[in-house]
Amino acid sequence: MTDQETSESLFDTKFTSDSTIDTSILPSTEITSAIIGFRILVSVKEAGIVIGKNGSVIADIRDQTGVKAGVSRVVQGCPDRILTVTGPLDSTAQALGMIAKALATSPLDETIFQYFPLKRLLPPGEEGSTSLRLLIPNAQMGTIIGRQGARIKTLQENYDVRLVASKDFLQNSTERLVELQGLPEKIEIASKIIARCLIEDWHSAAGTSFYLPTPRIPRRSNHNNNHTTYNNHQNNGSNHSSNSEISKTVNFPSQFVGCLIGKAGSRIQEIRKVSGAQITIASEDDDNNERSFTLVGSNKSVDKALSFLQQNLEKEKERREKLASADEE
Repeated sequence: MTDQETSESLFDTKFTSDSTIDTSILPSTEITSAIIGFRILVSVKEAGIVIGKNGSVIADIRDQTGVKAGVSRVVQGCPDRILTVTGPLDSTAQALGMIAKALATSPLDETIFQYFPLKRLLPPGEEGSTSLRLLIPNAQMGTIIGRQGARIKTLQENYDVRLVASKDFLQNSTERLVELQGLPEKIEIASKIIARCLIEDWHSAAGTSFYLPTPRIPRRSNHNNNHTTYNNHQNNGSNHSSNSEISKTVNFPSQFVGCLIGKAGSRIQEIRKVSGAQITIASEDDDNNERSFTLVGSNKSVDKALSFLQQNLEKEKERREKLASADEE
């Protein structure tokens, strides 16, 4: 699998943005006291570096910044874990800078990250630099990119960092990887800007299905070196795990339910047919004015159904944005 198959330039991709937000400029600095949560994908070994001996590194990060930080439990047969950092915007960005510094001062052999989602999307940077794999809801990508790429261009040029996004959602989720690369102090500054973008467009994250580390089914390599590689959701369903049945529940804003279902159920029927997943929809909205969609099927079919639902949601948002712009004119 080549990098071109797993990643894409953020400049070359069209993402929808909320019509109430001017994404041609960077967001206001007046929201620095807002609470933000980052989810960062790390390998098991990287998690060990961030935690430190007897938890010393992560404890120091918590003490110095006041954030809540933790790493998901180890899942047997899964090479990745989720690092979560939550707190006031400035404190969270400071914590990400400290995490980047810990990873930069204890570099790992990058060749061990052979497969998505741990495989690096960017080539190695300058000496002393490192990368963080941010997990970003696909629906919020537009606000980071900005109108005609204005925000991401300003971010990369002014703060000397590089960013690239994965083409595909992570398994059983509507999250995508955004690799942020640079010196630790540059990553801290860039993280503040990214956090402001996400806070400004917080409502677009509604209905996100979050990635959870799951075991990969090992298969023997074709090479005679007795090492084990791992299948993942991009192996066209050839592994056994893709045939086992799973259930996934995702919430979508009630105002978009009609467009997701389609006239006389045409859209949802088409998604069922193409993906092979069973899709049931709650009859009533919950207290957050959201509707639950439950998807049942193989990993591959559920992934495909989620992708179609998210694409239809984004198309409808874009359509409504254009109508709103036309009305203003």
